[in-house]
Amino acid sequence: MSSQITPASVKGTVQKTKVRHSPKTSYVQKLPVIFASMVVAFTVLCAIFPSLIATSTPTEMDSTALLQGPGIQHLFGTDHYGRDVFSLVVYGSRESLIVGIASVLVGAVIGGAIGLIAGYAGGVTEMLLMRFIDILMTLPGILLALTIAAVLGPSTMNVIIAVSISSVPSYARIMRSQVLSVKSRTFIDAAQAVGTSHAHILFRHILPNSLSPLLVVGTVGVGVSILVSSGLSFLGLGSQGEIPGWGQLLSDGRDYLTVAWWIATFPGLAITLLVLSVNLIGDELRDIFDPKISHKR
Repeated sequence: MSSQITPASVKGTVQKTKVRHSPKTSYVQKLPVIFASMVVAFTVLCAIFPSLIATSTPTEMDSTALLQGPGIQHLFGTDHYGRDVFSLVVYGSRESLIVGIASVLVGAVIGGAIGLIAGYAGGVTEMLLMRFIDILMTLPGILLALTIAAVLGPSTMNVIIAVSISSVPSYARIMRSQVLSVKSRTFIDAAQAVGTSHAHILFRHILPNSLSPLLVVGTVGVGVSILVSSGLSFLGLGSQGEIPGWGQLLSDGRDYLTVAWWIATFPGLAITLLVLSVNLIGDELRDIFDPKISHKR
């Protein structure tokens, strides 16, 4: 007598065959994010308390230790002025973080406001605002930032302005698409039906439900901004103060690659590690705010 297959038995079989990830496996999968968080935390610590981590001041020169290789006395070696490269990298983290975070905040606020107004208003207002964004998007971000920085002149503030303006289009388009999605939901129609003001709908209903993608893009944008600002500093369009940024350190060390590779290598590694770490954290935030991606994994 053949046994019958019922929906309950099939469901039970499926439940039994589900793969359960052990806590150890989950911990191993989180190792890159944990390492990235440690790198970002250490960089923030360097930017806030550089004197506690650096082995000397960035302006201290030792004429007896010119182009000295990495060792116990100088972990990252010295440059052509006798300055400690490790101390320069530690103190240079402040400028990179300031530019990265400030440019993302400015770009996200301006771009988010444009996308919010365009998505909610619609009509001619949306067309005019988005055509302006399309004009900005015709130029690559790095080229736009380079043009603005060249016109304004070399300084940290001008780099922030240049990088933030170049990032406005991406934030505006993401916010607009999210607003259009939220605006079509039932609770927005209900709020409009009872006579709720536009300002209340925008700032109490639409904006809070549209910030998650902007937060993820902004986190990744910090890494992109650091990379762009380092490129501008490398070209001589960054800060010209006594304490050089990571991009300027790269520029100073390119003439000594054959005799003192460490001058450019360690600042380059710092930029690479920080940008990679920020991107990993951004990917983790995306998985948190988008359950569909988490279930697929």
